[in-house]
Amino acid sequence: MPQVPATEGEPFEVAASQQQALRSAVRDLERQLGTSGLLKEEAGRFTITGVVGTISVAPGVLVDVAPKIQPGDDWINSVLDLLTATDRVRIAGDRRAGLSQHRNLLDVLAGIYAHRLRTALRRDGPLLTMERQESTLPLLKGKLRTTAWVRRASWEPHLFPVAYQYLTADNGYARALAYVAQALARSTTVSRTRGMLLTDARALRPGFADVAHAPAGAALRGLPSQWAAYQPAWDIVVSVLSRRSLLGAIGSRFGVSIGIEPWPLLETLLKRSLDAAVHLSLQDGRMLDNPGRLAFELLAALPGSSYGSKRVEPDGLLYEAGEPVASFEAKYARRWAARWPAREHYFQALSTAAAIGSPLAILVYPESFEPVWWRVTGFDDAPKHLAAIGLGLFSYRRGTGDRERGRRIVDVLAGPVAPDSSAAHLVAS
Repeated sequence: MPQVPATEGEPFEVAASQQQALRSAVRDLERQLGTSGLLKEEAGRFTITGVVGTISVAPGVLVDVAPKIQPGDDWINSVLDLLTATDRVRIAGDRRAGLSQHRNLLDVLAGIYAHRLRTALRRDGPLLTMERQESTLPLLKGKLRTTAWVRRASWEPHLFPVAYQYLTADNGYARALAYVAQALARSTTVSRTRGMLLTDARALRPGFADVAHAPAGAALRGLPSQWAAYQPAWDIVVSVLSRRSLLGAIGSRFGVSIGIEPWPLLETLLKRSLDAAVHLSLQDGRMLDNPGRLAFELLAALPGSSYGSKRVEPDGLLYEAGEPVASFEAKYARRWAARWPAREHYFQALSTAAAIGSPLAILVYPESFEPVWWRVTGFDDAPKHLAAIGLGLFSYRRGTGDRERGRRIVDVLAGPVAPDSSAAHLVAS
């Protein structure tokens, strides 16, 4: 299948016959994401910003969009590590199946799902559940629906409205698993993966027709504990069905696209890193707390004002003994040597830290680099310092990656390595 390589934020070209299809595909993706402005066009060249992944633009034609931020050779697995629904699942184990050589995000996701689904089927067979059925039968089965029978007993006494339970493979869980398998099978470029997915979709529900639609609310349902073997595959089902940006039909003739906004991935990485920092600091004898997302008043409305107060919500917070230690703002942006960080970035970080009363404001970027420090003037030491750190978004691995980045945050909390006299000054003006 032809693949057009592209990098987020950089111009690329497609054949003239495919340009209108690309425009339509990106418009559909924008509707799924609830955003706009993903595609720019100038002098016959196209630029995609704000999304990475695989976009199906025409039958047999895919545009593969790589991240703009130092994407490593294995960036796809970093993305999938951040997308999976729970911490119990480890992509590292799946790479042993020989999936990581595919550089197409859709192919890797399909391959991992096929591997997880087949493992569960081989271990436990089809996922069976007890379902309730109501029917009218010529014999008693289950529980008689007495009121319904009495209404018709004078002319149909031999027919019994009954309710009973039966064991079946055609249940909501199996339909959701099969739906995702079919959708990924239609779109993967790897014939072996496609065959595995279609075979296993049928094996999940033997004797039943293909699933046309995903069951309503499937992504909100937890998998019963007796079917723990299916949990790794179910985690991908939840990610697929709960994220409009992850998997959605693009037209009626094409495959599916996986378009992922990268900035939420950085926020997810920051949260995991903060959780790891709390754990590591506890081992060091320091009790930190990560309270999650909280809002703080920055501007208080005056009495009689027709305009309300204004609040800020940092992307991350750390407390110690009930007092703020650091506030964090995640910025999915490149570093530019001369004009970095951007004015709006450090203004947001400083004003948020001031509203919280935090002595340290930290800007978090997706690249990997050593911490950069500034001493802040004009805020009465709240904040006293601004730091910028890189968490290495596209080199992340679950587990070891969390601990590495948690340690990086703990080290930053110790303050600048150089004395204040040699630190750069950041004036709030």
